[in-house]
Amino acid sequence: MAVQLHFSFVSLTALFILSLSSINSLTSAQDSGTATYYTPPYTPSACYGFEDDGVMIAAASDTFWNDGGACGQMYQVTCLSGTNEGTPEPCLGSGSVVVKIVDHCPPGSCRGTIDLSQEAFESIADTDAGVINISYQHFV
Repeated sequence: MAVQLHFSFVSLTALFILSLSSINSLTSAQDSGTATYYTPPYTPSACYGFEDDGVMIAAASDTFWNDGGACGQMYQVTCLSGTNEGTPEPCLGSGSVVVKIVDHCPPGSCRGTIDLSQEAFESIADTDAGVINISYQHFV
């Protein structure tokens, strides 16, 4: 009986450790960067053409575009601070928004790590800032 209880305890401990490691794989570390915004129309997009994906959307820079692998991925973006003295405290409310990647922000014209829709940007920051410092993470 003692051997059977020991085996059950070891089995449960192993299952618990495995479940913790799988929970860790669902969360991702936060990265930092900058966010800008773009204005409508939001179609066509690099990911979905003329499909309307709403307004809580964004374009990914080459930082995480991954040759289109970012399409459809959800990211939580949090305003940290302003990047200019004109709007020293641009962050609003909770300062976080979840967006779906629907487009590519190509090098040369991309001024940030992520280019949020105007609606997504204005839900976390004053649009007068133009560019904000952010943290972002893949949202599962």
